[in-house]
Amino acid sequence: MEKDTSKSEARVGSDLGESGLLVRRSVSRREFLKFAGIAGATVGLGAGLGGLLAACGGGTTTTTAAASTSTSAGGSTTTAGATTTVGATTTVVTSAEVGDPVKLGYVVPITGASGAFGAAAQWHAAWFKQNVWKDALLCGDGKKHPIDLSLADMQTDANRAAQVAGDLITNTGVVLLGSSSGISVPPVRDQAEAMGCPCVSYDCPGEIFVQVQPKTGYKWNWATWFVLKDLVTNFGGMWSTFPTNKTVGTFFGNDTTGIAFQKGLEPAFKALGYNIVDPGLFNDGQEDFTQIISLFKSKGCEILDGVPTPPDFSNFWKQAVQQGLRVKVSTMSQAMLFPQGVNALGDLGQGQTVECWFHPSFPFTSTVTGLTAQQVADLYSQSTNQQWTQPVCYFGQFEIFTDILQRVKDPASKDSIVEAIKQTNMTTIGGPVNWTVDPEPYSGFHNWCTKPITGGQWVKGTGKYKYDLQVVSNVTAPAIKTTAPMIQVVYPS
Repeated sequence: MEKDTSKSEARVGSDLGESGLLVRRSVSRREFLKFAGIAGATVGLGAGLGGLLAACGGGTTTTTAAASTSTSAGGSTTTAGATTTVGATTTVVTSAEVGDPVKLGYVVPITGASGAFGAAAQWHAAWFKQNVWKDALLCGDGKKHPIDLSLADMQTDANRAAQVAGDLITNTGVVLLGSSSGISVPPVRDQAEAMGCPCVSYDCPGEIFVQVQPKTGYKWNWATWFVLKDLVTNFGGMWSTFPTNKTVGTFFGNDTTGIAFQKGLEPAFKALGYNIVDPGLFNDGQEDFTQIISLFKSKGCEILDGVPTPPDFSNFWKQAVQQGLRVKVSTMSQAMLFPQGVNALGDLGQGQTVECWFHPSFPFTSTVTGLTAQQVADLYSQSTNQQWTQPVCYFGQFEIFTDILQRVKDPASKDSIVEAIKQTNMTTIGGPVNWTVDPEPYSGFHNWCTKPITGGQWVKGTGKYKYDLQVVSNVTAPAIKTTAPMIQVVYPS
């Protein structure tokens, strides 16, 4: 039976992460997950990690984490409490009145099969605390408000995501930040909607985000990410680079994301003239994929498409190569988003493709910090000594909420926060965010704005890393330039 956390949820866990953030932890269930760890996040938050926003009711308990150092945009090292302003925005005014703390909750997978999604989460939070929020942020009411953040690990479990989100709201109130695919965002969204707390989400395809939305839109939830039709268009752009028999074997897991992708992508691929070979949904953690591989071979599949977790795809792909499956294109959403995912394939990662929703070459400059996509990716690598990863893009979630707080007239009022969210029109390192037009003209979704997306491919690295991710398709985002030509999957000789 799971331990009851209802009396201590303001702490959001009992262990300090390596960056000083309080997080929930669980032991990884696979050796693979050593690739998706958070050990490189070396910057930490100063005081004030714990409690949650009183706008949704409840108490004001907080927990303090130790301060440490971080690297500024110019490369200099600063100490908590003594940092210089980053970018073009000065957020602390010494003459302003000090207001009550604004308390946030961030629900993200740090452990479990999707732990790589949360690999940059602690770094983001610590960086904003050190360089933007500092001791306090000047908000739209003219007062300086300390920003307290609790980071909750949902452990790649939808039920757990709902539990920790609900506990955060029940115990002390919270403005929620949700991220990391269709696994974690929907349960956080649903809890926020049911319990009446503002929530801003990142990294959940539009079709999944709005799947239970009322006709007029959610009351408490807003999100930005790509829509599946853009995913399909970019995949088609990659797949049409060279001749194939247009037979696609699908590899969808039996979870929220897999089911949504199966229902959304397969009809779209058929409309483009592709033949679909669907073996049915596989179960997370499945060990033997021989039956699926045999079906793909018998049907002559030259393209694979799926949305497995990194460990599931690593297991499948190694078996597929060993059993003689030789496709020309392999496009795996989720699994191939991360360096950890492709590195787990050893020498079998050359030519793997994936949607690319963040790359250092993206031509966007943050409204909040003045930093470019390249600068943020470099900061992450410098601070953590790790290869940049697409979840560095979640920097945008912190940019969005900082922008909202700088405009909100009453940070203690959830209705005031909602009004500020509705007026959001700014740019993150991942692209523009505009919730002022509802529904969004492009997608027709309420409480939503579409994020630019491209197609990416892993190729042999030219520097310190085994593989580099290149932009090879920009069909839906021509302002983002491609960085390399598309190649076929490379197999060992």
